[in-house]
Amino acid sequence: MANEIFMTQWFSEKMRLAGEALIKRLDETDAQVLAAFWILDAEEKTWKLTIVSPLVENEGPRNYYRRVDNINESANADEDIIALHDIEVSDTDNRIVKALSQSVLGNSMLGNNRLGRNTLGGVYIEDMYLYRMDWKLLSQKTA
Repeated sequence: MANEIFMTQWFSEKMRLAGEALIKRLDETDAQVLAAFWILDAEEKTWKLTIVSPLVENEGPRNYYRRVDNINESANADEDIIALHDIEVSDTDNRIVKALSQSVLGNSMLGNNRLGRNTLGGVYIEDMYLYRMDWKLLSQKTA
């Protein structure tokens, strides 16, 4: 089995690369990832990889977690993977997505960017790494 990454309060290159690999594999399975980002919980000092997809609402979160787990199971033994307990799946009604869309950043081209120590759309973000945010599709889903 692949190597699970140990999470610390510090965002690492291993975390970024493992998240990127997971998102790529999800894309290859038509998992409809509309947004993906790491977010630091300011109180807990723990990171979660959040994956936003309409399939979470349509198929249910349990089935989407199963999809992620299957991808992790198929990883090579030398690959770093993210444990399911460090991943949060969400439908398009996600508070961070809404906050970003209501901020000045909404609809701007933000990808592979680090954001942090900001209040965006009324939500304080201690630290965040944004892989992608498909504003066009998200606005159709939340309209």
